[in-house]
Amino acid sequence: MLPFFIDMKTLLFLIAVLSIAACTSTEKIISAPYEERTLDTIAVTASRKEVTLPVYNPSYHRKNDLIHTKLEVAFDWENQYLNGYAELTLQPIFYPTDKLRLDAKGFDIHSISVLGRDTEIPLKYIYNNRKDVFITLDKVYNMGDSFKIAIKYTAKPNELPLGGSAAITSDKGLYFINPLGEDPNKPRQIWTQGETESSSCWFPTIDRPNERCTQELAITIEDNFKTLSNGLLTKSTPNEDGTRTDYWVMDQPHAPYLFMMAIGEFAVAKDEWNGKLLEYYVEPEYAEHAENIYKNTKEMLTFFSELLGVQYPWQKYSQVVVRDYVSGAMENTTAVIFGDFIQMTTRELIDRSDLNESIVAHEMMHHWFGDLVTCESWANLPMNESFANYSEFLWFEHKYGPQAGQKVMRDAINGYMNQAVANKSMHPLIFFGYDDKEDMFDAHSYNKGGAILHMLRKYVGDEAFFKSLNVYLTDNKYNAAEAHHLRLAFEKVTGEDLNWFFNQWFFDKGHPTLQIDKVYDEEEQILNVTIEQTQDFSENPLFILPINMEIFESADREPIKERIMMTSQKQTFAFKVDRLPVWVGIDADRTILGVRKYKQTQEELMHQFLLSSNYNNKIEALKKLKGAQDDGAVRAIFEKALSDPFWSIRVNAIESIQIQENETALIDRIADMAKNDSRSSVRIAAVEKMGTFTNDKLAALASELIDNDPSYGVIGSSLNTLAEVDKSKALEKAESLMDMKNPTILVSLGDLFSDSDSEKYFAFYEKNINELQNYYLFNFVGLYTKYLMNFTPALIQKKMSKMAGMSRSKKVSLWGRYAVSNSMKKIRDNYKGEDGLDIKTIKTSLGMFENQDALGQALAEYRMEPNDNTAKALVDLIPEGKEGDAFKAQFKAYQQLEFYNYLDSQMMQTKAWETNPNLMRMYYSW
Repeated sequence: MLPFFIDMKTLLFLIAVLSIAACTSTEKIISAPYEERTLDTIAVTASRKEVTLPVYNPSYHRKNDLIHTKLEVAFDWENQYLNGYAELTLQPIFYPTDKLRLDAKGFDIHSISVLGRDTEIPLKYIYNNRKDVFITLDKVYNMGDSFKIAIKYTAKPNELPLGGSAAITSDKGLYFINPLGEDPNKPRQIWTQGETESSSCWFPTIDRPNERCTQELAITIEDNFKTLSNGLLTKSTPNEDGTRTDYWVMDQPHAPYLFMMAIGEFAVAKDEWNGKLLEYYVEPEYAEHAENIYKNTKEMLTFFSELLGVQYPWQKYSQVVVRDYVSGAMENTTAVIFGDFIQMTTRELIDRSDLNESIVAHEMMHHWFGDLVTCESWANLPMNESFANYSEFLWFEHKYGPQAGQKVMRDAINGYMNQAVANKSMHPLIFFGYDDKEDMFDAHSYNKGGAILHMLRKYVGDEAFFKSLNVYLTDNKYNAAEAHHLRLAFEKVTGEDLNWFFNQWFFDKGHPTLQIDKVYDEEEQILNVTIEQTQDFSENPLFILPINMEIFESADREPIKERIMMTSQKQTFAFKVDRLPVWVGIDADRTILGVRKYKQTQEELMHQFLLSSNYNNKIEALKKLKGAQDDGAVRAIFEKALSDPFWSIRVNAIESIQIQENETALIDRIADMAKNDSRSSVRIAAVEKMGTFTNDKLAALASELIDNDPSYGVIGSSLNTLAEVDKSKALEKAESLMDMKNPTILVSLGDLFSDSDSEKYFAFYEKNINELQNYYLFNFVGLYTKYLMNFTPALIQKKMSKMAGMSRSKKVSLWGRYAVSNSMKKIRDNYKGEDGLDIKTIKTSLGMFENQDALGQALAEYRMEPNDNTAKALVDLIPEGKEGDAFKAQFKAYQQLEFYNYLDSQMMQTKAWETNPNLMRMYYSW
């Protein structure tokens, strides 16, 4: 475009001159896109309201194709540096070019050159912002030409600016754990985390999801360490200096964010599946538990391969647990990394095997959806995560029955609803308008996306659904894809135009709210069902909804099954039935993602529980009937639910059933469930229920469970129950368990001891406060604080000085520092105004922040904003008159405490750690 102020005479003259120049040139001219330059802009203010384009985050514009990456890396543990050498093989995508842009974050670049057959030519480059390196090549390369770039560099991940999100709490790419071995309770490790674009923190690359290449990685490390990377270990060479170089080769292309390495003193259990190597990396003390930690890996590989009709496509399958991981788990191709919250003994897994299984399934499914076919852009992240989320449903449905899968889906939908409704946060599933790519890692991409896939499956049918997934994977393997590729695969298989489905569920936001009413006309024998969509249409579209119906004319007859199609805001559907139905299942399989308002009578709810096989219908009926147990028929429903084949319904029945003190037979039944139910969560619910009413058998029951039950959760609950009826007996039992290392038991003991005024428990608290991690540490510190406040101010002040050291120690996790700081504030507030405790003296003795600079440094270390709750707790500890301008300090918004507060409310108020593996995974990864 030419500036608008050039007049026509001048324009014609310029055209003539340019035409003459073109005609007289003897040099070959090649058409190419313009070079990108940044020019000064001129703002023009219009008289009317300015119209702007919406935010749009496009797929990365690829100019050069990264074909192969060869890396050689060694480490400086003391400085936490990686010394690296990279050879990158590339070629132009289409247009000729003599330019190359690479992602390289925070490096010292020592040299860049282009490698010929026998030559190495230094290249000019610009690396001003230590983020992108712009290289001028030695010549113009055309499509089909390849060139090889060599880069010598040092990566310094700890010198990068802080970044991250709620889902992936740090983005520095490369992590040294306990690098100098100063913490005796933590192993020395090195590991990486590439997603979203953090691989370029440890090697130069084109760090975008629509790029992919093969790789070689040579890792030089001290000989006592084991290494893991993508692909296969092809050789391992001892070096004269006591190090060893392991050589890993990945000969199938994958995205740079999936590159990985993990280094540590691991124990490795090996197995084989279909001729491919399986590896289970754990810390040595967990060696005998390795296969149980990664439960059912072999069976899952077979199941997903057969279900998708695409055999697991990679060379091997390895899984590793690392310390201080910044996410829950990561699907690095052939080498999955997990946070250490899944690393448990076989006995500990009794209470949490579902969590491990769901995560193993999730990361495994990514090897098809994410690794084999990768999202083209972060806006298309659901093309990775929705399938991984749905795999959890698929696995539990296959392994443990339909209700187990339905429970997984219900929990996932609740997670989405918490975000969309409770937090009023909705956006399209495929969301090009995000503020930050990290925002895509939310309950939309995971939970909502999985529910949408389930709706699509129910609409087209199982055979067409899985055939369509096969076509999608086959047609797009080793490539990047977006949602339209999925739509086209389904249309190819079904022959149906599915834009209506994808437009409303993938490319629009929100969900329907359904108001459901029904009327039976006895004279005409017509059942009229009226469904109205009542969602806010300024925030949600009007949905086209296929709805499955089940109409039960009586309890002893098979239902009438119909599918209706809702295409208007309000519609009435008429059904010819012989009599007034005892129950009408509208969306009977509870497939539709949305809010429904369906008023039913007590009798209908009872039939809903008895006639429906769907978990959601049964749980909903129990919840709505809970307050009507004075009715004998309703009470019979709850007693029947105590024997339900599915454990979660038994748990709900135990928690909801109302028992009178004189109902000895029912009390005995609950006691029997506490001892003999096959599911530990049912036994936990039963022993806790026993504690809600007086019973002379309770102390004996609780003692028996403490002595004999294999579940740590049951033991912990039994201790709490025993304490309600015989505190001295509970303390006696607790003291016999003090050497146990299980965190569930330690927290239970900490709870029991917290009311004591005996100093003999200080050793217990002080020992374990340094060993517990994550949420357990957070709870334990709170209990220690409660215990501490039973003593004199002088003793409190002495003990508090130790806690202050924890609050500033980099050896202590974010959880621990937050917990300790919060505890100090609680103690200060509790004793404020008491003559026996000098608040100013405590502040000074704690060595807390004497000025705003120290506060700023502390807040930066805590990675929190100065207006969040923890920062406020720290600010409260600044001596009077030293506050200065602390609140003007500017830090990147992590919103971690907001995330914690949401999760804490879910975990503590709903016991979601027993019922929601997705929430549990997020909670522990945070």
